[in-house]
Amino acid sequence: MSMRSTNRRQFLRRLGGTLAAGAGIALFPAGFASASPKTGPTSTPGHTGGGLAYPKGCAQCSYPGDPGFVARSPGELDAAKASWETPEYGYYTGHNPSNPGTAVDSPWQLVAVNASTAYALGYCGQGVALGMMDSGYRTTHEAFQTRLIVPVRAAGVYGTSGFGYRNAATPANPFTAGEPFTVAGDQARTTDYSHGTGMLGVTSGIRDDKDQHGIAFGSVMYVAKTGGSDTQSHGPFHDYVYWHTANKALVDAGAQVINSSWGSYVQTIDRSRFDGLGNDLGVNGNLANAYQLRGKDSASATAMATILPNEYLKDLEYQYFLFKKSYSEGGIQYNPNHPGRSFMDAIWDAIKDSGTVNVRSAGNNDWSNPFYRPAYPFFNPLAERQWVCVGGVQPPTAANPEYTKQSGYNEAGLAKWWTVSTPSNSVRTTNSGGDTNYSNSSGTSPATPVATAVMGVLLSRYPNMDAKQVRELMFTTANNKMSDGVRFLGTGQTSPSGASIAWTAPDGLPDDRWGWGIPDLAKGMYGPGQFLGPMTYNMDKAPLDVWSNDISQIAIKAREREDLEWLAGYKKQGIAYAGEFGPNVLNPDGTLNEQSFMLQGILADPYIQAITNGHPELYDKITYGDAVKWRKEWMDKRAAYIQNNIKKNLYTASLTKQGSGTLVMTGDNTYKGGTTVEGGKLSITGSHASSIDVKGGTLGGTGFVAGSIDVDRGVLQPGLSSKEAASAASITLTDVAPGNVLKVGGDVTVSRAGRLAVTISGDHDYTSVRAAGDLKLDGKLALDVRAPLTPGTVLTIMSGDSIKGNFHSLPERRVLNTGRHLFRVSYRNGKVTLTVVRRLPGAGVDRA
Repeated sequence: MSMRSTNRRQFLRRLGGTLAAGAGIALFPAGFASASPKTGPTSTPGHTGGGLAYPKGCAQCSYPGDPGFVARSPGELDAAKASWETPEYGYYTGHNPSNPGTAVDSPWQLVAVNASTAYALGYCGQGVALGMMDSGYRTTHEAFQTRLIVPVRAAGVYGTSGFGYRNAATPANPFTAGEPFTVAGDQARTTDYSHGTGMLGVTSGIRDDKDQHGIAFGSVMYVAKTGGSDTQSHGPFHDYVYWHTANKALVDAGAQVINSSWGSYVQTIDRSRFDGLGNDLGVNGNLANAYQLRGKDSASATAMATILPNEYLKDLEYQYFLFKKSYSEGGIQYNPNHPGRSFMDAIWDAIKDSGTVNVRSAGNNDWSNPFYRPAYPFFNPLAERQWVCVGGVQPPTAANPEYTKQSGYNEAGLAKWWTVSTPSNSVRTTNSGGDTNYSNSSGTSPATPVATAVMGVLLSRYPNMDAKQVRELMFTTANNKMSDGVRFLGTGQTSPSGASIAWTAPDGLPDDRWGWGIPDLAKGMYGPGQFLGPMTYNMDKAPLDVWSNDISQIAIKAREREDLEWLAGYKKQGIAYAGEFGPNVLNPDGTLNEQSFMLQGILADPYIQAITNGHPELYDKITYGDAVKWRKEWMDKRAAYIQNNIKKNLYTASLTKQGSGTLVMTGDNTYKGGTTVEGGKLSITGSHASSIDVKGGTLGGTGFVAGSIDVDRGVLQPGLSSKEAASAASITLTDVAPGNVLKVGGDVTVSRAGRLAVTISGDHDYTSVRAAGDLKLDGKLALDVRAPLTPGTVLTIMSGDSIKGNFHSLPERRVLNTGRHLFRVSYRNGKVTLTVVRRLPGAGVDRA
């Protein structure tokens, strides 16, 4: 099978900029299609000529002699998968069997997500544009010598002043209001690009028969820089303009998914020693009053004494409060041109209208929740459909031959509905120490580009889907089972503290630790696993698709129950429903909570000192009044979001088929929100619990529709021809059987503007509809007669419990002349029959 590549987006757009105080200014075409002069675009095998290439098969993104090939039949699939599993693809454990020892010295991330299945079917991200926001990269590294890695070109002027680094008492990496900046990914300072170099290798390292290759090695990757190294803080200390400009440049270049796994959240000074005002009370001098929490996997609370607490909602909410304070009037990052808008809001503002999905790391600090940055949609639910949070997974070992939840890293928690878990320990990737250097990277940092790259491969498989839809497909096809396919992830496993790390959610729902599980490109090749709301599938690009997975509605109905319970609780209790405030919220009388703490880098920040008149110790504290106001703000926002979902039936799992292409659904689909055909063709060859409305286009197939079929406009064309079945099988090499009969559990209605189309290939070979309910007929009947028929033969083209009406202009016993045959129509005994009255001269010679 050769893969048809479709360019889903115009990649090269010009970024229009305006000169204004504090406004981003584009100085170059964003996503300019050639690398900077200092690197120069270099050719790789399969990429020739000018501009960007969109090859048809993964081998064209690789090197001459690559053994990887695309399967052309089901019998070739296993061999094709194995052909891609070379040493640079890696091994299940990450241990190269040719090298003695137990050290992880090879990739295992590609195996964990079953990438070889996608490659064997011809999908490696080609035709897709991704984006990366990180520290820049080593442009001369051998793994990046490809036209598919492109730094964006955009610039602007800082709107505020501050420091990006807050990992020490004195903040560092300053930026100043009014100074210009650039975001080009290949212009990072030499000391800054190590993190970005490693992350880029996970997604985009070329397949060249060397140490490792990226998962989406066929995708275009646009790169922007953060303006610093991995030391950049996640906290509310960055400039809105910079982050909007950088992310908008990636969006305007065409990035459908943006990877963002840089930095770490600002930490606290030792809570066991320092009080909430930063006073040093000596070793363990503050232990009695300290807000000390054990991490999930920690042996003691004091082990977390400098880690920002993030175990409970009140902890995550404090981070939200601090963002609100820092970007509101009087805060150090307040920008009157963007009042109240944080750097996280800047990212959302840059992507929200494009449909681009932002993928973010959960954090490496052993809490039950991710930090504010990946949990952003909890407080701004409109962003949820364009957000992915990524937690960590450890590789198998000799003692534990299964994937394990990464100990010591943040888990899904309150962000479980948009979280996946991917390889995060000893992820083999590129190293900035030299042009041929590779090493292992650990943390949710390298886990995040695994998820980004998976989305890139899925987007190449589904050119008719946007990134938001592929995001949901990645979630609902993620793997939550051990290698036996039966036991849930984590079964029988414990953390270093002895706590169970087993999956606890019912099947089909995200888990508090794991989120949706480990993305699975093997299952992801075969369509969605669930609908997480109404799904509109517009097939205006690729002409044919096949979904073989069973599609359910388990998660969206559970989400509905969860959200309605939250809404009822909020209506009844008000803001008290969210529980107590965190210790860095002042008491109602303005006094300090005895468990309050001091953030790192606050006391010595000259900007904070200036706006607090030399008393910065209260800057990281939140007044009780502000906490009440800001809690009500986010809770009102969430309540409105839920009410809008109810009003617009967004908790309904449904499908609307649009566009000119054909979709074949072969699975056992149990979603019940309805299916609508508005264009092209939908063929049901499995079982389908939902009713189907045809409002344009064609409905066909050989399966079972448990509900009713209502043909308001368009065509009901039962059956699947041998030619259609063969074409469908070529998409994912899944057997699709031809047939003639479409069975229906409910009524079948063909309205005046509708039509039933029946294909007749012989006396006993014709398509038909068999319904358990009533037949309601008012539309047209169209016959495609493909062979001479025997006079006297009775063809039952429809059957049901009863029949109301008749086909247009075809009352009982009316004779129909078509296909060089005369047929008599009858509607008796719950059957629509055609009796062959006479064969006319020329029957079977050509078709009417």
